[in-house]
Amino acid sequence: MNKLSVIFFALCFGCFFVSAQNSVVMQNAESEMAALQDSMFQAVSDNERFNANERFIEKLENCLEMQNSFRYDFALLDRISILTSKDKRFKIFTWAIVSSEGEFFNYGFVQAENEASGEYEVYKLMARNDDIYSPQEQKLSDTCWFGAVYYELITTKHENITYYTLLGWDGKDIYSRRKVIEPVTFKHNSGRPSFGAPVFYKQKGIRRMIFEYAPDVAFNLIYDNQFFELGGVKKAKKRPGRKNRAFEVEDKKIERTWVILYDELESKSDGVVGFSQLNVPSGKVEGLSFERGKWRKIENLVPRNEKKKNEVDNGNYDFGKEKKLY
Repeated sequence: MNKLSVIFFALCFGCFFVSAQNSVVMQNAESEMAALQDSMFQAVSDNERFNANERFIEKLENCLEMQNSFRYDFALLDRISILTSKDKRFKIFTWAIVSSEGEFFNYGFVQAENEASGEYEVYKLMARNDDIYSPQEQKLSDTCWFGAVYYELITTKHENITYYTLLGWDGKDIYSRRKVIEPVTFKHNSGRPSFGAPVFYKQKGIRRMIFEYAPDVAFNLIYDNQFFELGGVKKAKKRPGRKNRAFEVEDKKIERTWVILYDELESKSDGVVGFSQLNVPSGKVEGLSFERGKWRKIENLVPRNEKKKNEVDNGNYDFGKEKKLY
């Protein structure tokens, strides 16, 4: 065996040994974090919950900093959300702890590839929800994050550019809840995340969509491959010899595509506006489809369930598919 072969073998063995050693460390840490979850979410006192949470954060951060940790699935951490982009560019870990006064505190980490170095970097997310003025319009970061527990990570592409969009839930407080559509980008030659982007068609200045509603109602926000009904749209038609135009209504048609579906909100008290804690679903559904690098609103949307054999389509949408962590 020549000298180069010996060096190559030694390097391979060393990498294998480090990887195996890290795997054992992560398994032990995962077991400890799994036990901490019970205290984080079920302990009676705030001190117990938040102290357990601090220990959980420390252990998780240490694990994510280890070599090859991106491949580890953390299957025992079933009380927090762990989402991975389809292209394996990044993972995002999020969860929320509720206080005895009913206020929710959001926590998270992003583990993302630095495309320049090929290494994965770890960023602790610092929620600043109450300090962000006009959060729909702000470009935010890991150190100033509109905190939410994410339950869906959407990966889309246009002209060789990959777009990432998160759907999330913010428990907020006893007065209202929030859900958010959150675009995510990454700084050039870095794994550092940037939250919020102008990808909403004809919505000037909007970088994320936030829906706030009464705490005692169910508000649905999902991403689904759905049949939906388009139609009833007025289309201008010139009338011979006249300056004004007549309008005809297009025939309805059924299409299918991947869409973000959400409930339209309205105040449950007639004549009272501006109080988000009074917002409830109106019974109508709105949607966004991704086209040419933008999320575009679908007008006159009537979502439909996929028909089963010999089943009559009644036009009602079953929101039961939504992944509900809380």
